[in-house]
Amino acid sequence: MPLVTIPKRYLVSQDEESMVLDLPDSVLVSLQRDYGKVKKAKGILKHQKEAMLAHLDVVREEWE
Repeated sequence: MPLVTIPKRYLVSQDEESMVLDLPDSVLVSLQRDYGKVKKAKGILKHQKEAMLAHLDVVREEWE
């Protein structure tokens, strides 16, 4: 889960369990776009995991 920094000026209320924010649509769109990029990158890495591990083994063998 990505961490998000949001300015305190959007904070409406908070308690021990939650925070209520009043975010403009532009901030929400930006967060959704950025999260989409992170999700896409994770998907790419997940699908290429085997190839990356195999390459890492080859590099380790070259170093030895």
